[in-house]
Amino acid sequence: MSNSGPDNNSKNLFWAALILSLVGAHSVLLGLSIYFFTEIFYKIFFAVKIENFFFVRQSGIFLFLIGLFYLYPLLNLKNYYNLILLVIFSKTVAVLFLITNAQLTPAPAMIYLAAFFDGLMGAVLTVVYVQCRRAYLQPNPGLMP
Repeated sequence: MSNSGPDNNSKNLFWAALILSLVGAHSVLLGLSIYFFTEIFYKIFFAVKIENFFFVRQSGIFLFLIGLFYLYPLLNLKNYYNLILLVIFSKTVAVLFLITNAQLTPAPAMIYLAAFFDGLMGAVLTVVYVQCRRAYLQPNPGLMP
């Protein structure tokens, strides 16, 4: 008996939606934390005083907005699951940026830790994308989404 029936697809899509929700919520909450609790955030994670609030808060707004983008496919996962590829790409770029620029910060270890978790999220999202693709694959393999 095959294990790829509708029940298995529904279970895979539940986990896909849950993981995508967690990744999106992480960015939204991190962005809001950086924006609204800038000094506390930097004191806890970097042990430094901020000299230029503008760029720090700008990064908070960016993370908030990108988190909303990560959540967008959840509106209609069947039609928008390909957007997960952009989320994976953004996580890959984030990892490369964090690793190559960590030494420019007062706390490189925190940046490497962030890079690790962004990489982990990207890897898990790759599995999510594959699950969604299998679940929504069209009967004609020549017309794959």
